[in-house]
Amino acid sequence: MRLLFALLALAANAATLGIIAAAIAGRFGPGGAALRDQVFGALSGLELWLASGVAATAMVGSLYLSEIANLIPCTLCWYQRIAMYPLVVVLGIAAWRTDHSIRIYAAALAGIGAAIAGYHRLIQLFPDLGGAACSTGVPCTAAYFTQFGFVTIPYMALSGFLLILALLWVDRANSPAPPASLSNA
Repeated sequence: MRLLFALLALAANAATLGIIAAAIAGRFGPGGAALRDQVFGALSGLELWLASGVAATAMVGSLYLSEIANLIPCTLCWYQRIAMYPLVVVLGIAAWRTDHSIRIYAAALAGIGAAIAGYHRLIQLFPDLGGAACSTGVPCTAAYFTQFGFVTIPYMALSGFLLILALLWVDRANSPAPPASLSNA
């Protein structure tokens, strides 16, 4: 299962980088714009569903690691869960209702979660930066496991949060502009 989770994180990285590359290419001539439009168009209407699926996969993965693999979450892992778990419900309801106004709230949760996961991964790489962030019973600086030499649990969480943010960005790009009366408010 750890290998599967690591591969999913790498797939999330590839998808995120693909979205970013398509957006950058869109700024360089008609060929790049066509590529961006093709990639973003392929995701049109699916962005919130996919983001909810990413959050659900991350939630199931974290529950598997703690409840079945018996890995006790550290304090920073709990904070990441606090940011990820509501995204499953919020994005799922928004996708079902086709409510694109949820983006700002979901992006705030995903951004906070990404910042915590990024910091968590950083203190795993450089434990002296961690200070007293976590208890000694379950230190945040230790990695329960590492796949491919760099994929750890916080890395996986960061990958999920970044893909959710990228999908929300695509949703924003694909959504029609609000009426003039709302944009001036």
